[in-house]
Amino acid sequence: MGKKDITLQDFLGDPYIFADLFNGCCFGGEQVIHAEELSPLDSVQCTKDNRGTPGKRARDIKKLLYCQSPAAVLAVENQEYTDYRMAVRCMRYDADEYERQIKEIMSRHKEQDGISYFDEEDRILPVLTLVLYYGRDEWKRPRTLFDVLDFRNAQVFRERIPDYPVQILSVRTDIDIELFRTELREVMGILQRADDKEAMRRFFDENRQAFSRMTERGFEVIICSTNSRKLRKYILKNTEGGNVDMCRAFDEWMEDCRKEGEARGIKIGEERGRLRGEKRGEKRGEKRGIKEGEKRLSQLILTLGAEGRTADILRVAEDASLRNRLYRKYGL
Repeated sequence: MGKKDITLQDFLGDPYIFADLFNGCCFGGEQVIHAEELSPLDSVQCTKDNRGTPGKRARDIKKLLYCQSPAAVLAVENQEYTDYRMAVRCMRYDADEYERQIKEIMSRHKEQDGISYFDEEDRILPVLTLVLYYGRDEWKRPRTLFDVLDFRNAQVFRERIPDYPVQILSVRTDIDIELFRTELREVMGILQRADDKEAMRRFFDENRQAFSRMTERGFEVIICSTNSRKLRKYILKNTEGGNVDMCRAFDEWMEDCRKEGEARGIKIGEERGRLRGEKRGEKRGEKRGIKEGEKRLSQLILTLGAEGRTADILRVAEDASLRNRLYRKYGL
């Protein structure tokens, strides 16, 4: 399990965030599930392999919904990459949970009546599993079991074999963050814009008050989604009483990136010019090379800044192959 997955799992494990996710994604924002009605369940489920050998399978998050009495089992599976086994995986997860409940009922009968059985009147709780997909590429399939079944030589059975839909929620395409009432809105908003620093900045500016109250769990998800160690440094600097002023931290991070990018850009330009001058073996050529290198890099920095690609200014200072590709792209 990767760091992003672990961080998101910890964040969604909060009962208020968990309830908000289901209310926003399953009930159009209506407050059907309340945090006080949720109890954690052991995410490790007993199962058996094809030979019947006992084993264990860990789910990401699983909770019991309790409305005066047990009502349902709710689960979330986090996915960063498309898994074409997902329909079968979810079937196994849900089947294992149903089997766990049946065994529990049978054990209760054993304790009360001395006989282990599952009666006609016995009932088990429904299980709902959501797959939260936060990857970059579009999740095209599978969305049902039929997406991975080969019916080419078995069409006659298609109408008789039950399908099994998968509840896929793509963060980038399937989620309306305005339906959330907790900081899940801000976190999901960042995940939706993780590849666009300018869009991320605008989202911060439009929601400064909400980000000023961001919890540590929330900012951990944002740190992992942006892959920035420096942002972590600025967030820790702007943390007080368990809450984080994300906007100030983000502003400082972006400004630092811009300044460092410009400084490194100038240094690189000077070095490029000096090397060109040395090759010519003339002092006049060296001065001309320095000036040309500075001008070329300066034009690239201005072009990136005009397009709002602030983060790329630092990247071109560190990545020569990227810098050369951008020189060719912009005809510099």
